[in-house]
Amino acid sequence: MADDLSHTPLRRQKYLFDVSTLSDKEELVGAELRLYRQASPVPSGPPARRLHVQLFPCLSPLLLDARSLDLQGPTQAGWEVFDVWQGLRPQPWKQLCLELRAAWSEVDAGDTEARASGPQQPPPPDLRSLGFGRRMRPPQERALLVVFTRSQRKNLFAEMREQLGSAEAAGTEGSWPAPSGAPDAGPWLPSPGRRRRRTAFASRHGKRHGKKSRLRCSRKPLHVNFKELGWDDWIIAPLEYEAYHCEGVCDFPLRSHLEPTNHAIIQTLMNSMDPGSTPPSCCVPTKLTPISILYIDAGNNVVYKQYEDMVVESCGCR
Repeated sequence: MADDLSHTPLRRQKYLFDVSTLSDKEELVGAELRLYRQASPVPSGPPARRLHVQLFPCLSPLLLDARSLDLQGPTQAGWEVFDVWQGLRPQPWKQLCLELRAAWSEVDAGDTEARASGPQQPPPPDLRSLGFGRRMRPPQERALLVVFTRSQRKNLFAEMREQLGSAEAAGTEGSWPAPSGAPDAGPWLPSPGRRRRRTAFASRHGKRHGKKSRLRCSRKPLHVNFKELGWDDWIIAPLEYEAYHCEGVCDFPLRSHLEPTNHAIIQTLMNSMDPGSTPPSCCVPTKLTPISILYIDAGNNVVYKQYEDMVVESCGCR
């Protein structure tokens, strides 16, 4: 939405964003409008006054944020960042309309008499002369709305199904996709070709450890490649990462570095006495850390989000 008409002075400029993909299950913790200010000559105006660019919600007098501009010399190109959290917070999560304005600062008290006898204050300068014109901008210089949220969800796959709006992948919360080749498999499973590549990939990286599987519980490599999974059409970065996994036996006596629970110690002791009556304790992750994923959501927005419990840091017996 552009108000940038070259034959009229550009005093106000609107920015309209589709925020319908923001979920009410996420807590909004911050929002920024980032505008790229292009290099421009010095605009004319009262030499004793400073110029401010101000940001308002459309059709509202609420001042969200403002920036003071230095008019002593030509402007340097760069990003101007405005805090718009107060404007986004009461929104019904459909559209956000923001309006940029320019205004001269008020006259200082000591200069009132001098200004009273001087010429009348001119109107604010054209926003184009300040470097905020929007015509003929390359994609990397367009306005950006950056939203910071805190998600309460822990299931990556359930969230991705909803974000992508895939009817084929719909199911119960936390359920896994259908087997490959099933009518309702949807986009969550790789194509047969990708599945073959993934199988070969797993074989090259030693999916089965043979005799090593009898080693004591420890952390083992697990390389995740989103492209092999067929998820590279919506995940931008990282396309691969090291997740690790836990493998090995929990036999008696349990080592202290495995940090066994009291229950695991008793279960392991019972298993050592009578393996047929009690299964051994399990080798599982005891500490997990997050990774951040950059992806494209159902609204074609670029989302950068941190997901918990994605990397195994340590293993133990439970």
